[in-house]
Amino acid sequence: MRLNRGQAGVTLIEMLIVVMIIAIIAGVSFPALTSGLSSVRLSSASGSAASFLTSAMNRVERRELAAAIVISPKENQLAMYTAASGEKPEKTLQMPQGVSIEGDEQRRYLLQPGGTFPRITLMLRNDKGARRSVKIDPATGVPDVQRVTGDSK
Repeated sequence: MRLNRGQAGVTLIEMLIVVMIIAIIAGVSFPALTSGLSSVRLSSASGSAASFLTSAMNRVERRELAAAIVISPKENQLAMYTAASGEKPEKTLQMPQGVSIEGDEQRRYLLQPGGTFPRITLMLRNDKGARRSVKIDPATGVPDVQRVTGDSK
């Protein structure tokens, strides 16, 4: 039995159609994928910031040493200083790429052992404009992370 060579294989037009369909699907799904990753980064950064602040308060209570928490929007980081650490921070938390701390000025909070903790509120924003608020309740020291809607600063 003989095969006809003209009927075997895939034509160039068929291959181009398949490639175009794949390109369209990739083009439609890419923005949704990047938006999802940006949201995950913001959520992770909010949890890390709450954990950092809680850890700093626990460290002050356990070691019975005063500490200062510095929130630096320009450097996009949180830092904890103690008398033992001097000018170099004892602990830092750098925000991930695409997540920034809102504000212009550096803020400092002093934590005293046995004292009431200050009301600390930290606003985080991702590159897509979504915002999260990290608040520390001064009475309990429990962090509260909430999604912020609207564009009020």
